[in-house]
Amino acid sequence: MTNIQMIALDMDNTLLLPNKTLSEKSTHVLKKLHQNGKKIVLTTGRPFPNVKNFIAQLDLNQPTDHVILFNGGLIKNIHTDQNILDKHFVVKDVIDVFNVIANLNLPVDIVSQESVFSIKDFGQSHYIDLVGQLIPYFQSTLSQLPQTITFNKFVVCANESELDYLEKVLQHTPLLTQNLSFVRSRRMLLEFIPKGVNKGTALSKLLAHFSLTPENLMAFGDEENDFAMLKLAKVSVAMANAIPSIKQVANHTTKSNQQDGVAVFLETYFD
Repeated sequence: MTNIQMIALDMDNTLLLPNKTLSEKSTHVLKKLHQNGKKIVLTTGRPFPNVKNFIAQLDLNQPTDHVILFNGGLIKNIHTDQNILDKHFVVKDVIDVFNVIANLNLPVDIVSQESVFSIKDFGQSHYIDLVGQLIPYFQSTLSQLPQTITFNKFVVCANESELDYLEKVLQHTPLLTQNLSFVRSRRMLLEFIPKGVNKGTALSKLLAHFSLTPENLMAFGDEENDFAMLKLAKVSVAMANAIPSIKQVANHTTKSNQQDGVAVFLETYFD
């Protein structure tokens, strides 16, 4: 008999179809598991406004329902709207890294809990095409930003080779990254989060909140930002469309997100 009590799900290119929707099959399977007492935890780099409609679609509205946002920087109780973890930056924390990014002529978008700010000093990015219209999107210079603003991540959206080069620069200048980490959530998106933040540490905290352990955890993912949670989980599942390092760390592989791989695996596992 399975001991899995919590199912952690990356969203983009894992749970969601390529058109960023949740299939009827995945909705049915997850709602049934939730009704049977399993904790369904969307575990994503997205901010809350970009997850709300999926939470509603899955009926995740019980007092014990939580969501993990910003790659593990925020854990929110969906029912009470209270955060049990909130790791964030202020501008002065990251200004030196901003200067390096500016010197490479790359764009920066700051993502707070309720808004995205495209920093005009750095040029226009294509992040709005990824984040969509579900969260307010503003253009601002650094000097125009609210003095009290806090943000759980900032991102650089650029082509793969530009991000590869930026990563190499940062890896060779560790003084710049003493208080932050960076991770790919897609090949064209590099995300910067506070040091120590990842999906694995957030899930560890949420498991402990419920007196559970990694033995009780199943996790699904496809990208670099899913590595820590897949390494943590007793049952870790890589999508067919996952990058090679994710397939290597996972102990199972399922079909692609386009083929409803999450639902296919869950139906078989819990049959």
